[in-house]
Amino acid sequence: MISGSSKRAAISRSTATKNHVSNLMKFLLLWFSAFMSGCMVGPKYSPPITSNHGTYKAVGLTSPAPTGNWSAAFSDPTLKKLLTATESANNNIAAAYARYNQARAILGLKRADRFPAVTGQALMARQQDTGNDIFELPKSPYRRYRSALNLDYEIDFWGRVRHSISKQEALTQASANDYLTALLSTKAELTRDYIALRHLDSEITLLNNTIKLRKENQKLVEARVNAGDTTTIDSLRAERQTETAIADLYRIKQRRNELENAIAALTGANPSLFRIKPSFPPPTPSIPSGVPAELLRRRPDVAATERRLAASAEEIGIAITNYLPRVSLTARGGFASLSSSELFDSTSQLWNIGPSVTFPLLNMGNRKNDKNRAKAIYYEALAKHKQSILIAFRDVENALSGIKNLNISLAAQEKSAAAAGEAARLINLRYNTGLVSFFEVIEAERNHLIEQRMLVQTKAARQQATVQLIQALGGGWK
Repeated sequence: MISGSSKRAAISRSTATKNHVSNLMKFLLLWFSAFMSGCMVGPKYSPPITSNHGTYKAVGLTSPAPTGNWSAAFSDPTLKKLLTATESANNNIAAAYARYNQARAILGLKRADRFPAVTGQALMARQQDTGNDIFELPKSPYRRYRSALNLDYEIDFWGRVRHSISKQEALTQASANDYLTALLSTKAELTRDYIALRHLDSEITLLNNTIKLRKENQKLVEARVNAGDTTTIDSLRAERQTETAIADLYRIKQRRNELENAIAALTGANPSLFRIKPSFPPPTPSIPSGVPAELLRRRPDVAATERRLAASAEEIGIAITNYLPRVSLTARGGFASLSSSELFDSTSQLWNIGPSVTFPLLNMGNRKNDKNRAKAIYYEALAKHKQSILIAFRDVENALSGIKNLNISLAAQEKSAAAAGEAARLINLRYNTGLVSFFEVIEAERNHLIEQRMLVQTKAARQQATVQLIQALGGGWK
């Protein structure tokens, strides 16, 4: 029978041993962590310097870049509600956000590699050993009990773990910018569709008014035919003008239905239950361009390619560390016994601690090829980043030139529509006095309608160019 003092002595020895092991492990971890902080191989990444000219070809449209929520540009309550619905209910945006969360989770896994991995083990087994071994083993079945903690820690001597973390941090930032790109492009698509729909509303109103006037003219012409003042040909011409306008009206209504359904899909709504009441187009905002440096700062797609470039640079560092020995620290501690009642006795205690080094020897050029692969990925990412910058400048140039040229076109179209309207009015007066034929009236009214519809379409194109510029700048202004 074991006395109380013997038990206390055993417990004291066990506690002292545990403290010794714990202090030794802490010392080794601190020493290696401090020493390895100065050892990190591989390239040190810095963002590439981008040359720019500080201005755009479309002069007269330069000023500080806008900041803030670009959806506030168009003062339209319906559009604002649709944009809010898109942000919360669009499936493409939701998928992009889910990918960002995946990247964040992977980053958490990579960061966990900085710390030791501790696992617990509990074993209760019944076994029978062979009787034909060089060692004398029990010949009858017996039980084994084991309870232990295992610690494994890769000492980041050359920076492999740090490179892996930095790589995933860059990829997570790239994924965040992908989400912002999806958000921006989806909102821009919705705004374009909404503007197109509102200008179709204007055309529908214009055609409805035209049809009403033409039906009235048709009645007047029929009355003149019945009175013998003109021929049936004029009546047929009047009827043709009316029916042509009706056909145009329903073609535009179909196009409006398609845009309405497209907006429903973008906002996550069921197209069968989705309706937008007719209204006028929103006012056209005046948007300045940003200088190139501001442009590159705001474009999430450009930022995403730069972050992927940074990640590829870290991949080179990882490939270089694979040439070097990998140092790990392993520790085991616990209890093992053939009897459950003696499992946690001091005599059942076991432990071991020590470093291990894995050396790369023969791998048939795998590490060299892996390094070459990482370098090729870097140069691919660099080319994509440079191309994204060129595309960004192209988009801004296209939008600025579009706004500049459409402003001129819009002014000319307004004059043209006004002239066509005045010409139609004068020809109608001359027709009423018998100076011109009804054919000239029809031609003048047709030209007036064409010019009015061209004016509506030019206004729509001008607003679409504004949306294009907002998207090209990365969105937003004060």
